Amino acid sequence: MDKKIIAVLLATYNGERFLREQIESLYAQTIKDWTIYVHDDGSTDGTKAILDEYAEKKDNFVVLDYPSQKGASNNFFSLLKRVDASYFFFADQDDVWMSNKMEKCLGRMLQIEKSTISKPVLVCCDACVTDEKLKVVSPSLWERSGAHPEFLTNFNESAATPFVTGCTMLLNKAAKESVLWNVTEKATMHDAFITLCVFKACGIVEPIRESLMYYRQHGENTLGAYSKENSRLMYKLKHLKYVLKKDMALLRMLNALGYGSFFKFMKYKFVYKSKCSKTT
Repeated sequence: MDKKIIAVLLATYNGERFLREQIESLYAQTIKDWTIYVHDDGSTDGTKAILDEYAEKKDNFVVLDYPSQKGASNNFFSLLKRVDASYFFFADQDDVWMSNKMEKCLGRMLQIEKSTISKPVLVCCDACVTDEKLKVVSPSLWERSGAHPEFLTNFNESAATPFVTGCTMLLNKAAKESVLWNVTEKATMHDAFITLCVFKACGIVEPIRESLMYYRQHGENTLGAYSKENSRLMYKLKHLKYVLKKDMALLRMLNALGYGSFFKFMKYKFVYKSKCSKTT
């Protein structure tokens, strides 16, 4: 397989602290035929120097130079628009991938594509949640956040409760096209928006129920997974402003995709919560 067929999209901003560790985990993958495409969004630390170092010594490390995109989601969308490939992995700057992440995700993608013709496909995986030193605090991001992918299998269900995290995603080219056809300035959460676009296009969102990466929690991004010591309810109360802001951003994206009313949103949220309660 030609290495340019598989693209890894890496969006960076002031990530020097953990960036090198993430990049090294990409080069430790069992699959070697791929290219990293990275765009830095105006870092003021040593991020650019690290990127230039890898670009100089690695043939498959490409730093794209264009104006700041003012935010991670816009940065990822700009990379997706500019890079031509058959498959697209998304990588954050502060995580670490297990060596078989690419192999397992791509294997599942190819398996699905054998039985579908030109359908948008998104493959995602679970992740181990860690502290900033990569000490595992939970073996499953989905379990820790209370996500049940088995109940989120279509546009309406996933719209109310997105479960796909950007750094776990693999898209095929048809999925990319479904995203770029719909992308809007209201798409402030790229992972939720991409998932919704794939579902809206009658595509397939395939979760791999295995943790294939280390999802690092540090500083501001600790909001991504609630604390084990607290219930999800206590977490939401503690971070009420963040949760409300996230829900409002989701509603704006749904409106841009023609989802419908707030009442529809709450209906499917309630249905999902009801299904989840029966599993406990």
